[in-house]
Amino acid sequence: MKKLMIYLDDDLHEDLKALAFRKRTTMAALVRYALDRTFEDELDVIAGERALEEAARDPSSGMTLEQYLEKRGLALPDRANTKGTARARRAAS
Repeated sequence: MKKLMIYLDDDLHEDLKALAFRKRTTMAALVRYALDRTFEDELDVIAGERALEEAARDPSSGMTLEQYLEKRGLALPDRANTKGTARARRAAS
């Protein structure tokens, strides 16, 4: 974890300190939470771009969808059966 120094005006600092006390947490935790909530989507995009760049640099570190599903013990539904079921439901309506 990296450290970041920020400057706050005196009133904001005291208010943040009081809020942290009321919530039984730290001022740093409140700031991290606020940043995450405020910039959640943009930070997700940046993290995704970074992951794609890393995968492009070293494609051997990736895995196929089949490998991922097997590793997680998951399976995709059979698309043929799914379409037929949806059609049957529409026809019954």
